Amino acid sequence: MDLDALVARPIADLLPVADARTALRVLIASLAPGGAERIVLEWLAAERSRGRDVELAVLHPRRHALAVPQGIAQRVRARESVEAFIASLARDWRAHPAPVSTHLVADDVLAMLWAGGVRTVPTIHNAPQGWRNDASTWIERNVPLVVACADSVRESLASSGCRIPIVTLRHRPRVGAAAFDPGRRAAMRAQLGIGEQTFLVGAIGAIKPQKDYARAVEVLAELARRRDCALAIVGGVLDASGLAEIDRLLGRAVSLGVGARLRLPGFLAPIEPALAAFDAVVNVSRYEGLSIAAQEALAAGLPVVATAVGGQGEIDHPSLCLVPGDASASEVAAKLASAPIRTALEGRPFERAPRAWSVATFARAKTQDRIETIFVTANLNAGGAQRSLVNLACALRARHRLAVAVCGDTTSTWFAQRLRASSIETFRAAPSSDPIAVAESLLAHAGQRGARSLCFWNADSRVKLLVAKFAPPGLRLVDANPGDDAFGEMEAATRFGEAVATSPRAYYERLDLLVLKHRAANHPRCRSKAFIPNGVESMALAPPAQLPHFLVSGRIAPSKRLEDILAAFGRVRSVEAHAQLHIFGTVEQRHREYAAALPLTAPGVALRGASFDHGHLREPWRAAVVIGTNQGSPNAVLEAMAAGIPVIANDSGGTRDCVIGGETGWLLGEDAPVDEIAAAMLQAARAPEEAAMLGARAREFVRAHRRIEEMAQRYLAALVPEMGPAHEKMTAWTPPPESPPICALQASSR
Repeated sequence: MDLDALVARPIADLLPVADARTALRVLIASLAPGGAERIVLEWLAAERSRGRDVELAVLHPRRHALAVPQGIAQRVRARESVEAFIASLARDWRAHPAPVSTHLVADDVLAMLWAGGVRTVPTIHNAPQGWRNDASTWIERNVPLVVACADSVRESLASSGCRIPIVTLRHRPRVGAAAFDPGRRAAMRAQLGIGEQTFLVGAIGAIKPQKDYARAVEVLAELARRRDCALAIVGGVLDASGLAEIDRLLGRAVSLGVGARLRLPGFLAPIEPALAAFDAVVNVSRYEGLSIAAQEALAAGLPVVATAVGGQGEIDHPSLCLVPGDASASEVAAKLASAPIRTALEGRPFERAPRAWSVATFARAKTQDRIETIFVTANLNAGGAQRSLVNLACALRARHRLAVAVCGDTTSTWFAQRLRASSIETFRAAPSSDPIAVAESLLAHAGQRGARSLCFWNADSRVKLLVAKFAPPGLRLVDANPGDDAFGEMEAATRFGEAVATSPRAYYERLDLLVLKHRAANHPRCRSKAFIPNGVESMALAPPAQLPHFLVSGRIAPSKRLEDILAAFGRVRSVEAHAQLHIFGTVEQRHREYAAALPLTAPGVALRGASFDHGHLREPWRAAVVIGTNQGSPNAVLEAMAAGIPVIANDSGGTRDCVIGGETGWLLGEDAPVDEIAAAMLQAARAPEEAAMLGARAREFVRAHRRIEEMAQRYLAALVPEMGPAHEKMTAWTPPPESPPICALQASSR
């Protein structure tokens, strides 16, 4: 068979798409230039660019307002009263299944929405000194979730008596290319009247008491004693308090003799040319939630000196220097004194996920179509993880209401058809594998269907991080871990986790149960764990093998060590001319180059494609060869054993729990070299009677210890804890007295 014929390709429209996400509805107090307003617009613009239906309502129009990106529907209150405007919104939004995201909206306005039948997810963007709400009075019927802009804000909310679940989302702002444009730098500095050799410090944000720009002027005066410098405050006045504050900072500049070094260009949009012009940014706020301006400057490659207030300490960036909230002007100036005038403009962007705010708004209204468990898997491709999931779902369907949600593309029809034939609801959670869309849809499905449990089965780690972060406390989360690789994949998602204010550690802390498919010595700390190995259905006994034919079944991938198996077979073939190696499996596109480099056309090697119906197990095989890394509970091993085919396997993951050297197969070292694999294959080739005896014992082991029904019972206990513990007491398997040990095989099996 040609290798190209084995390359697996996505099948369009194989599964119905059941995207439970709804249109986004957002209410904001105003679009005055500020961090919270930037967050909302960047979030909605990112969603709209993906075709999401978005509606933004603005309570208070402003003369100085941020521009709304194209495609976002707006409802801006004009001359009507606040009460009439909110009543109109409530009439239109009350039938919307998801809660409305609100920003900087006071409690009296929120109460109007609640009275109109609209639930809200408020985002708290500031430290307690700037709050417009008393979250201790909120009830979950009206407010199912609260979003805090930083952990410090979340902790303050909890301390204030808020009884609603609170999650942290730290927005990382987008910085455009103009922030790194030398031409924009030169033009902006010329506009401000700043020479090339003058160190320009920027301060960004509306002029208001919170920002304490008078202290920034004091920093300017201290810094001017040490170097030629200037300060540009990019921000304007929004209200009467801002007018008083501008008088205060100007008075301080005059009294300190640095008026000529001060620039007040007002609000600038876009901000990027100013970021290009600056050499550093200072933030001396009295309090902050989490400064968007500071993060913007850091992403643009600027050094930032900021007071350690609110969530500022949660910004992980090498160019950030934090000073105490009450630091003197001299202390702040000292941090700026040695910073160079920039000659190269290089960014240091954060990992971003602006659409994470969408996940917080997933629909929570329950329907009558109840379900108990949603299994979440990456795909339904040809593979052991998919087969074990389908086996389990079919075994549970008559006693447990379940559905299978698929996150990405699928390259085979077999498992999807089997689920359909068993009347098991199967769907794609979103049109694409985008983790944010998938997580939001999964949570919406769980909420709408009243799901008790959500079980991850070889799913994208980013999806798992998001679901665990936003899942309501009553939703039980179970992770059926396929093998040690999954732990590494979760660690690899750390940067994505940082973008959505979570981490692998937080994931395992939220997880209700980690299911291990083999006795893993090392695994992350979690609330609870259970050992549930895979089970397989009964198989017909394979016919006796008269010739030394070997079976390999599974994906053609680097983790399956095909290069070592083929090299070992080459040695066997050199002394056993009738030996054959038959490979059943497909190649994923990402492993095409790996497969092409394998000697798959060598003498005696046959490529047979994928075998879904176990037809390959009804042929005569001397042994099945399963060599891999970070194995879980390999179905290829169990299925061969169930058919009475002895297995040559290395000691990886769950293999050791069923392949017992000299009793049920050949168990090689975990990193078994080619010569060790070849020795075992030669032994099987030259000792057909002993191989048959091993196969018989292997079949008996599976019948006694790896039945699909036993697997189903344990998962049922894992998903519905009141049914009993999911743990298994592992006992060693002893061969029957009439089956003497095969001493001749011991040496090569260890």
